[in-house]
Amino acid sequence: MIKILLVTFLGLLSQTLHAADVCGEAATLRTVCGFTAPEDIELAGDSQSLLVGEMILGGRLLRLAVDDLNAPAVELYPALAEVGRPNWGSADCTQYPEQMTFHGIDLSQRADGVWQLLVVNHGLRESVEFFEVRTNPQATPEGLVWRGCALAPGNESLNDVAALPDGGFLSSTPFVGNELWSIAKALVGFNTGHIRRWSQSEGWSRVPNTQGRYPNGVIAEPDGSRFHVNMYIDGLVKTFTLDGEELGSAKVLNGDNLSWGEDGKIRIASHRAGKLDMVEALEMPPETNLRVPFAIVEYDPAAGTVADVFVHDGSEFGAATVAQQVGNVVVMGSFKGGRIAVAKVNE
Repeated sequence: MIKILLVTFLGLLSQTLHAADVCGEAATLRTVCGFTAPEDIELAGDSQSLLVGEMILGGRLLRLAVDDLNAPAVELYPALAEVGRPNWGSADCTQYPEQMTFHGIDLSQRADGVWQLLVVNHGLRESVEFFEVRTNPQATPEGLVWRGCALAPGNESLNDVAALPDGGFLSSTPFVGNELWSIAKALVGFNTGHIRRWSQSEGWSRVPNTQGRYPNGVIAEPDGSRFHVNMYIDGLVKTFTLDGEELGSAKVLNGDNLSWGEDGKIRIASHRAGKLDMVEALEMPPETNLRVPFAIVEYDPAAGTVADVFVHDGSEFGAATVAQQVGNVVVMGSFKGGRIAVAKVNE
């Protein structure tokens, strides 16, 4: 009898967590298939292309056209990636990553105008990888050149990354060691992670005062003077200076990645499920289409205000991790599943 009840419970849980498997138009959004765990999305310099990273071992980096997301994606990694001089990262990282697991990604221009893509990689090593993005004259990505990496310190697990103007970056460490044990500690009030800063001259350092319960997405101001980070289990988005002075915070439930909008405000993917539901979702296979409710939040760091701009029950697409807005269209990825989602907002 106990075995029957357990099987029944797991079956009901699976039905609760699984979204519909058919892609296409739905009541409030449409879904596009052909991906595996498209966790993070960046808008390219041409403002017409999206870069999508897959969070699975052997994952791809794909380029999509904003105006035709159903068109075949262009595979930049590994298909159009090559080895370059590893002189952007640490001196102890000189081996090209033959396989990648893309987590947080960040696109920026270096001081000399060259496009750079930073990637948190959980593949065969825990690292932040540097890629030069080769573009055409319109700044459309056409290929990648690997330019080095920075190996994660100790046994820390990284989540997201944000470029700084000096060639360095900020990264979030949500936990150290075992993830599920760290989440359990966070749920009862213990801090589990922090924000780190890396530079080629100084290496890794902790940013003071940034300890929190599962620091998740991080994003920097264009001039590098401040940054914003989602403390996932604390339910807060916080703003800091580079030396760790906290400038403000706002409530955002289960905030994941952050993306700049064309209006200078930040879009945050916010999970609207219980913590235990999210733990169960973490344990699902990468191709599972999750049925986890979420919202896309607009955060104005200048005013400290937050507002939901899109809310979904997860029935066709769940557990959004990122939202890139282009005009009145927002494109969303998730840490599980085989699809991205597209919705219209601000109409």
